[in-house]
Amino acid sequence: MTENIQLEVDRALEDHELIKVKFSVGDRDAKKLLVKELCAIVEATVVQEIGNIALIYRPALQPNPKLSNLLR
Repeated sequence: MTENIQLEVDRALEDHELIKVKFSVGDRDAKKLLVKELCAIVEATVVQEIGNIALIYRPALQPNPKLSNLLR
């Protein structure tokens, strides 16, 4: 996994806490492995997987009510 993707997901989780990530992988097992790997790297939890979309969550250290998907 490239560092740019990791940094962007990490930033999005810190800002929004709950994000959707789309995986364009044809193989179902490969997608599940990528979702697990991403969550392990950014220390997040998979909330739900539907098709190619994974909903992942990580509480922010200092949540911003204007950005957080949970505090609005």
